[in-house]
Amino acid sequence: MGFGAQSLVKDIFAGFFLLVENQIRVGDVVEIAGKSGVVEQLSLRRTKLRSYDGSVHYISNGLITTVTNMSTEFAFAVVDIGVAYREDIDRVFAVMRETAEALRESPDFGPKIIDGLDIAGVDQWADSAVLIRARIRTQPLDQWSVRREYLKRLKAAFDREGISIPFPHRTLMVEGGVVAPGAPADTDAAGLPSRAARAS
Repeated sequence: MGFGAQSLVKDIFAGFFLLVENQIRVGDVVEIAGKSGVVEQLSLRRTKLRSYDGSVHYISNGLITTVTNMSTEFAFAVVDIGVAYREDIDRVFAVMRETAEALRESPDFGPKIIDGLDIAGVDQWADSAVLIRARIRTQPLDQWSVRREYLKRLKAAFDREGISIPFPHRTLMVEGGVVAPGAPADTDAAGLPSRAARAS
């Protein structure tokens, strides 16, 4: 009985500071105690979250040590874009900026976007692609819809401009060194000669 009372006091005490400090509010999208979702109910004792798939999480406030709130002030739609090694990176940057500006001028997404595209630059040399990281500042909770629409438009822009979006290729060899039927043998995902082609 004493342990239960202690847990209850801990929950209420933690809930009090969550409310007073305005860390989370009903309608916010948060991550707490290893769970994420929309806050549907907040009391001194517990917090109710609903995840994207509809699952409901009831979390005792005493278990909350860290709050990640994705609904405060503004957000960033972060994208990681992969292009083939043979592409002109400056040209890719230009297409990315043009696409972001067109998105910002659209009536549906313009009000959701606070600032233009911020390109961090080349983030990684991956096995099959050069990875470019960028972000768009958005209104709270609009980062996901803006990101999805930007990626959709950028795919169409890359297709129109002939910019290659690579995917992993694999060369299959059978006994005797013969390339398996249908397997790409001349180039890899970056547009470079494959190992089998270089060895021949």
